[in-house]
Amino acid sequence: MSGTTDLVMPWQVRSAQLFLFASAFAGLVVMLALSGGLSSYGVGDMIAPWFLVWVCALLALTYDGGARNGTRLTTFVVMLFVVLGSFNQAFGATAPGDFLDAAVRIALGLPVMVLLFLPETTAWFDREK
Repeated sequence: MSGTTDLVMPWQVRSAQLFLFASAFAGLVVMLALSGGLSSYGVGDMIAPWFLVWVCALLALTYDGGARNGTRLTTFVVMLFVVLGSFNQAFGATAPGDFLDAAVRIALGLPVMVLLFLPETTAWFDREK
């Protein structure tokens, strides 16, 4: 029963992984673009949610190897905190840069959260190693 299809990562998992990598890269670009006129406190406020995105991207590196269901759930919970905080930041944005910063995290985080709870993704993380 263990055919070669069991060893191939489903497209849903690969898509979530690529969204997380794109989010990490977008975080670097946004940080470099918007941090020019900020104080150290402003940079710290901006880097905190991106740090969580970078942690999720590091977790995504294990998706094709021995990642279990706990990795999937951890990624989902951390992204939930990122997206909820980003909605709060987007609704209270006073500058276009603040809104753009939050919108990028929302636009790339919501698909990851949806993809991580599809049946194919759950089956991938629940398979025997």
